[in-house]
Amino acid sequence: MRMTRLFLAGLLCAATLPASASAQRTRDFEDSWFWGVKGGVSAFSPVYGDSETAATFGAEWLITRTHGALYVSVDQSNVNAVSAVYDPTAEGSVRAVEVDKLRRVGFAALMFPKKFGHVRPYAGLGLSLNLIGDAYPLLAPEEEDGDVTDAVYERIDDRKSQASLLGMGGVQIQFGRAGVFGQASFMPSNSHFLLDEGLAFFEFGVRYNFGGAREGIR
Repeated sequence: MRMTRLFLAGLLCAATLPASASAQRTRDFEDSWFWGVKGGVSAFSPVYGDSETAATFGAEWLITRTHGALYVSVDQSNVNAVSAVYDPTAEGSVRAVEVDKLRRVGFAALMFPKKFGHVRPYAGLGLSLNLIGDAYPLLAPEEEDGDVTDAVYERIDDRKSQASLLGMGGVQIQFGRAGVFGQASFMPSNSHFLLDEGLAFFEFGVRYNFGGAREGIR
């Protein structure tokens, strides 16, 4: 009789172990707070010259539900390029502008429609706030600082920031509470920004689940 009870207990454990492991994998993702770091490249097209790329790095925050998530990120790209603004006093009525650094704050709603083992593809839409770190007019050899009018500086300041739609897609591979991911994000062009062509970012990083996103979970 004792052996029978042990045998039945063993069968019960064997039957519940896969379900428990599956539930644990679910809890490692659903209703959770993820913090992450990332790096990659940004692609952009300044007014002068061909398309360029720059290294980018940042941090992000992900609040998950079963098939959706709220995404927030901050990052910086080491952009160094030459743009331009209108200046009737310059040759060709165009004033070259040095652009240095691009900072971005992004917000998006993501969908994780289906998982394939440890792999979870996702896509989403949101808003990106793009900020030029520094921008200043370039002078011709015969010019001095005082030759650039206040109106030019105002045009530069007006074009140092923009709000843009954000589209993104990626895939996350889950290993317990940790996840590695790769993603791409795109922002359409805006003629009122110093980087007036569409911006694209290609990033890889790591996210870690630091706990439940709902009271009472875990």
